[in-house]
Amino acid sequence: MKNGALRRRRISVGAVLVLMMVGLTPSSLLTTSAGATESAQDGGVVPSASSAAVTAPTSFGRSAEPIPEEQPAVEVTHEADQDVLSYWTRERMAAARPLDTDVADEPAQEQPVVADVDGSSSSSTDPAGMTEPVAPAADGGAVPPARTMGKLFFNGYEAGNAYCSASVLNTPSKSVIITAAHCVYSSEEGWAKDAVFVPDYDRAQADPDPVGVWTVRSIRTFNSWRADQTDYSSDVAYVTLNNGGDANKPVVDVVGGYGLAWGGSHVFRATIFGYPTNKTTPDGRGSVYSCVRTTEQSEDKVRVEGCDFGMGASGGPWLYRYDEATELGYVRSVTSLWRPLGGANRGPYFTEAVKTMLDATAGD
Repeated sequence: MKNGALRRRRISVGAVLVLMMVGLTPSSLLTTSAGATESAQDGGVVPSASSAAVTAPTSFGRSAEPIPEEQPAVEVTHEADQDVLSYWTRERMAAARPLDTDVADEPAQEQPVVADVDGSSSSSTDPAGMTEPVAPAADGGAVPPARTMGKLFFNGYEAGNAYCSASVLNTPSKSVIITAAHCVYSSEEGWAKDAVFVPDYDRAQADPDPVGVWTVRSIRTFNSWRADQTDYSSDVAYVTLNNGGDANKPVVDVVGGYGLAWGGSHVFRATIFGYPTNKTTPDGRGSVYSCVRTTEQSEDKVRVEGCDFGMGASGGPWLYRYDEATELGYVRSVTSLWRPLGGANRGPYFTEAVKTMLDATAGD
């Protein structure tokens, strides 16, 4: 989608600095995927590749149970959760508020590392590795438009029904979305409950969910995030969806999927999408917004100034090599932090651990 001619926007301010959510299970219920130990790179901390997944909890009797590392395919259900689907009426989605959590501002003494680059494929901004994006499956001979951005709705917290931003990745299961870890887990509240993903959600339209709704099957985060929710270098999560939408299919078949990029420079040209509540008036809360900036290194994270994406944008993708014609690109970070004073946003720097965790979703 083009900046300025996008598919809609939203608003609702917050003097808070991060866009955060919740979810918790005792550590004894968590299983880990094989991974690397923490190490330093470019002066920052690299998250361990160790991660764990649980079945998505609901208010209708399903608890957050640990998922074995090698779960047989026959044990995995792909059918939509009808109780959760019925709960999320259009009225409840429209009334949901952006996840709002109190978190400390970025350090005033921080000195970002800046480079003047154009983000071209031949520059030093290239990542160390990438997976490829994919367009939606052809429907009757015609390829429908990509609708990879959307809202992740959930409830069961102090703020009631809430949402974050999320986007679809191209994976073998065709069922994985990426968002911020603070949108699915906190030690105080637990794992996100009753979660659904709605691609291309726009409450201002007659049909706010143009291709339907997908219920959540499982949630996976870094163990380092669950151990320390101030470790925003680990603020990444994967959510595996059931088949769903109006066509009852895997989400990638219907909307397409972004690729994933990791490693390499902290500096790259990013097209950032999300549902920031502070970007439009009087009420653009239901619509997606975009911003294009060149990132800087910010300790062990990446940062942009001037986008000023507030509450609701958490988990939205930072896309490398975004193509306006195909509306596809490579997710290289997600919105994690917001500094209202100056309009700065920060996201985790994607190391190979992020790819390792994505591979681990194969059994989720």
